[in-house]
Amino acid sequence: MDERLVALNTVIGHCRELAELYAGDRMAVDASSKALFDDCARAHAAFADRLAAEIRRQGDLPAEEDPERLGVERLVADVKSLLSPRREAALADTFAEVEARLAQALDEARSQVDAAQLDALLAEHQVTVRRHLESLRQVSEGSAAND
Repeated sequence: MDERLVALNTVIGHCRELAELYAGDRMAVDASSKALFDDCARAHAAFADRLAAEIRRQGDLPAEEDPERLGVERLVADVKSLLSPRREAALADTFAEVEARLAQALDEARSQVDAAQLDALLAEHQVTVRRHLESLRQVSEGSAAND
């Protein structure tokens, strides 16, 4: 597997991880945070599918994520937030950490690809990640202001 494919698979892995994390138990969060988390989950899942399809179109095979590992990560995030007095902020902070790792992975992947269509796809998701990070910052700050 070449460095380009490793970088692209890292992006897919972070997207699948985020989709799983965002989709966790959200019964105790407010409606606007739940809507944000649901939108973020859908965006990352859809992008991972699009990127995997593009990798296949180019003749390579994308890596598959381990669903058990993703389930454990989701459980850890849910328990961490349940134990926090600021549940939305705890979730937002956890999600922001992984979003930041995804942002770095997108930068690395863009430095490895030479196909304009693939670079444009990655650049498009970078905009989505920046938007998610800003929204998560607002959730975290809003939760802190309500304390």
